[in-house]
Amino acid sequence: MSAVREWAASQDSRLLEAVAVNNLGKWKTATQMTALTILLATRDCSQGGPAILAGSGVVLLYISAWLAVWSLVVYVRKIGKVLLR
Repeated sequence: MSAVREWAASQDSRLLEAVAVNNLGKWKTATQMTALTILLATRDCSQGGPAILAGSGVVLLYISAWLAVWSLVVYVRKIGKVLLR
């Protein structure tokens, strides 16, 4: 996402406005950091207890990836609207 934003900033100020930071990126980062914290804390599942917790970390990681793709789609649509004017 940073690369898309940097490219847009180098092209035109209208594009920079189109790719302003939104809440999707903030949610993605929060989800990703929470998932990584859980996964690092439960990396030794030999006792069997934290297996469900580790599973929730993996689910949060998938949600984070989905939010990243969704954010990219939002940015590309906004860039497309500016470029097609």
